[in-house]
Amino acid sequence: MLELTTCFYNSSNKDGYSAITTMLKSNDVALNFTSVELLISEQHTGALSDPKALIWQVLNVAWDAGIDVSCENALHCFNRDGFNKIVKIANPSNDPHGRHLRSFTYLRLSNDHFKESNFFEFKRFVKEMHGDR
Repeated sequence: MLELTTCFYNSSNKDGYSAITTMLKSNDVALNFTSVELLISEQHTGALSDPKALIWQVLNVAWDAGIDVSCENALHCFNRDGFNKIVKIANPSNDPHGRHLRSFTYLRLSNDHFKESNFFEFKRFVKEMHGDR
């Protein structure tokens, strides 16, 4: 819905991101995508967006174009569900081509991350991002 209200044409019949990634590839530029931690359950009531589908659409069209993709979180993230989503996106286990993120930047680090339960989850997340499961 946000895409439509900002006049970005990306419907079920047109992939607006393919033109963007083709242009990025022709200029030897990577893509940095944000908000990878967002879950559908975190959307406001009445929102018609699907962050999971949008993220996978953008990542796949970028990877298909042969460009590197980096990601970052947009909001504070303390919970296991959000961290697990980032890990899954960073290195999808079922990708037949072995595609993965080039890098991930964790934004919004705060004192709340050092509360005992939050720090436990954050440490687990960092280990998993490095392949320690």
